[in-house]
Amino acid sequence: MKQLKIIFAQILILFFLFVSSNVHGQYYFGRNKIQYHRFKWHILKTRHFDIYFYPEMESLAEIGASFAEESYTVLQNKFNHNILKRIPLVFYSSHFHFEETNTLPYLVSPGLGGFFEFIKGRVVVPSDGSLPQFKRVIRHELVHVFQRSYLERLLKDHRIFQNRGVPLWFTEGLAEYWSEGWSSEGEMIIRDGVLNNTLVPINQMSKILGTFLMYKEGQAIIKFISEKYGEEKILDLLNNVWREEDFSKIMKMTIGKDYRELNEEWFYYLKKSIYPLMEKEDMASMVTTRITERGFNALPAFYRAGKIPMVVFVANRNGYSSIYQKPVVDYQKDKPEVLIQGEKTSEFESFHVQKSRIDVDSRGRLAFVAKSGPQDILFVFSIPRKKIIGKYKFPGVTSLFSPAWSPDATRIAIAGLDLAGKKDIYILNIENGKITRLTDDFYNDQDPDWSPDAHFLVFSSDRTDLGKQGYTNLFLYNINTSQIRYLTFGPYHDDFPAWSPDGRFIAFSSDRDGVSNIWVIERGIRKAEKGKPSQVYSLYATGRDIVKPASLKQLTHFATGGFYPCWTDSLDLLLTSFENFSFQIRLFSNVIKKLVNTPTEVADVLLKPSGVWKFPRISGGTHSSKMRYKRRFSLDFAQSQIIQDPIFGTIGGGQLAISDMLGDKQYYFLLFNNAQTQSEFWNSFNFAITRVDLSRRANFALGLYRLAGRYFNYYEGYFYENRYGGVGSVSYPLNKFERIETSVNIRHSEKDWYGLNRYRKALLVSNFLSFTKDNSLWGPTGPLDGERYNITLGNTVDVQHSNVNFTTVMFDFRKYFRVSYRMSYAIRVWGEFNNGTGKDILPFFMGGSWDLRGYKFWSLWGPKLFLISNEFRFPFIDQFYLGFPFGGIGFSSIRGALFVDAGNVWDTKFGDIKGSFGFGIRLRLGGYLVLRLDVGRKTDFKKIQSKTFTQFFFGWDF
Repeated sequence: MKQLKIIFAQILILFFLFVSSNVHGQYYFGRNKIQYHRFKWHILKTRHFDIYFYPEMESLAEIGASFAEESYTVLQNKFNHNILKRIPLVFYSSHFHFEETNTLPYLVSPGLGGFFEFIKGRVVVPSDGSLPQFKRVIRHELVHVFQRSYLERLLKDHRIFQNRGVPLWFTEGLAEYWSEGWSSEGEMIIRDGVLNNTLVPINQMSKILGTFLMYKEGQAIIKFISEKYGEEKILDLLNNVWREEDFSKIMKMTIGKDYRELNEEWFYYLKKSIYPLMEKEDMASMVTTRITERGFNALPAFYRAGKIPMVVFVANRNGYSSIYQKPVVDYQKDKPEVLIQGEKTSEFESFHVQKSRIDVDSRGRLAFVAKSGPQDILFVFSIPRKKIIGKYKFPGVTSLFSPAWSPDATRIAIAGLDLAGKKDIYILNIENGKITRLTDDFYNDQDPDWSPDAHFLVFSSDRTDLGKQGYTNLFLYNINTSQIRYLTFGPYHDDFPAWSPDGRFIAFSSDRDGVSNIWVIERGIRKAEKGKPSQVYSLYATGRDIVKPASLKQLTHFATGGFYPCWTDSLDLLLTSFENFSFQIRLFSNVIKKLVNTPTEVADVLLKPSGVWKFPRISGGTHSSKMRYKRRFSLDFAQSQIIQDPIFGTIGGGQLAISDMLGDKQYYFLLFNNAQTQSEFWNSFNFAITRVDLSRRANFALGLYRLAGRYFNYYEGYFYENRYGGVGSVSYPLNKFERIETSVNIRHSEKDWYGLNRYRKALLVSNFLSFTKDNSLWGPTGPLDGERYNITLGNTVDVQHSNVNFTTVMFDFRKYFRVSYRMSYAIRVWGEFNNGTGKDILPFFMGGSWDLRGYKFWSLWGPKLFLISNEFRFPFIDQFYLGFPFGGIGFSSIRGALFVDAGNVWDTKFGDIKGSFGFGIRLRLGGYLVLRLDVGRKTDFKKIQSKTFTQFFFGWDF
């Protein structure tokens, strides 16, 4: 789906689209990228990088600069290659700021961690509060920079000027492997694929192109090649790209194995290493009660509704992420109820799925975080009343994570990411709104939870000397003294701690056994000199007064992972498991009994009083400097084209675009000539110049143009028109889903109709105002859920000669009703009306696969148009493969549609209604093109024509 800012620029380049609103109507939808902030950009110049940052994140930029230079040195040695040009590196202190970037013309998804784009060679990376993760993403993207530069030089040296693409699974797998090596997350994905027989063979990677699974499989394959054949073979594979176009053959000549042979060897290795794990490991589905059964379900929170135990959780069950609740019973007995519908309104634009827990107090008040406008807001929702009863903004904090109610339900502990990119722990007093910041540093403090006596917070952090390697451990924060103590220590990812209601246990997820599982700290007892004995949770507490030391036990042994533990009031555990490439909520019962029979693990060894790790920086010196950002423009693209038409002759021209490094200001130039004779050459130059400003919330565009030539349409026949003038447009997003747009087009127009003895001269002024909404959810070939609509009002008048004066009203309403997970009913109500006086009221057109099917493409013309389209969309063929002796080709996600269309185009009288009905097939190719085949019959709803029509075209479903 084309997003707003691509459309905004393209429409203003190609001015002739303004005269045919139906063409414009194919593209006026899309969600909004909003510039909430006007960043004051600066540049930090280091030895190899120009680093763009804003003052609020200056310290983070200095740390990132050090990470970038370190990564350059590492990759320079791995590739044995230097990059001759300076590398532009754009940093953002949070993902929400990153989502405002104009370095990409389309919307940035919440799951995108950074990117390297090829036009200007920019690397753009946000921080999420974790410096080791920030470093990993920087290195990942720099691997792509080195790959591209290396291959360009290699092909140039061998005089090969046609790009030979390396498969995406290889490039992304190498970037993952050379940025983090191997991880418990990758281990989890590969184990699950092997045990459930869902791993995709190397020669079929196109089936999962661009998915998270492709990244992790690619990483695992690179790891296997490096360990089996030597890491030097990775560079040898790239070195041999010039020899062959088929990467399977390149593998054969490099390591002696083609795709089929390597895949067989790799699968065998994985099975030998993973199958034996099942002697001691479990599949979560075999030892727990399954609470949910479809989609992505995670982050459980427990409460009681009267006597009924309930679980509240975040889930994506239909394409939209929302918050649900259901009784704590088997998934077959009760269906989940939606509490908060997410990703459809501006109030709940998105949730931090997999990153932010939710919590419910004893009164049924749900605390959760949702993005609303430029930042996260902490919401309090009364489940019994089904109503939002509190909204809390944290000044200077962009993102919030994992709210946790205090035992007396008067305070909420929460993690927050500030403008500088620091994630710290805060406490909000619900009664007076006071916010207290507990930590203030660059360590990644997250997932706080209260002790039952409210004296302590347990949280996860990388504030150890192992933290610079990305490891996190548990810490205890004393509310009264502000003292922080270790609970765990080691090269692990200890996350999402949860205190049991009786205070005896702290459950948490940890990858100590290779993948994430649930572990439990059982409290110890310290003898007090006066009063009652005190509780001990630290595994490192020592002394004669320790009556019983704290102990560590592994509760679950899931082969493919368990996360997000949450205690019930009966001391069972709700958790999230990963199995068969699906996250589901499960109930782990009889926890206390199982802990009694579980051996105590050897406690973590704190070898020495661990100091905090230091942050390397590059702030200015011999090889670096800082300066304010000054806008300089460079070429984005340039292209030319020559068209030979049997009637209009030869048309030739070109267009180019330039923009600044941050993409905020853009210029587009169009020049072409359509002369048919030598004498017409100088008078037949056409041009358009457009300036687009995307630096503010309101997007502006101004342009000048001259368009002259011979034209034809079925409504007016052949005519000559010469137009020159200017256009201005403003688009103001109200929120992510809604926007208001206005434009004015002032042009001098001379128009001569051939053979009709008609001539018109005018100074035309066209004004348009429109409102657009789009919260639709897309499937493989078009929308499946939500709604999209556009309402446009306009007027065109000849202010000089009064030859033209007409009013334009356009509306396009599209609504999608979900019938099941993959089926939906779609309806479109579309009308366009031009009414007024003048010699050339602009016509609208209809007909073809995009609207009224069965009729020739754009064969119906007139100043008034109305259409109702109905479609029932459903899966037709999920996978289709054609095998040949020399290979084969596969197709996936082939969709079907039953349709009924009814409408007409008219001038003064509506006439007979025109309609059609039939069956269609949609095939998506490469993620950008949808082929459409419609078969049906035309009707006037009085009789059905006997002839069956077949139409083949391209385009997304409406």
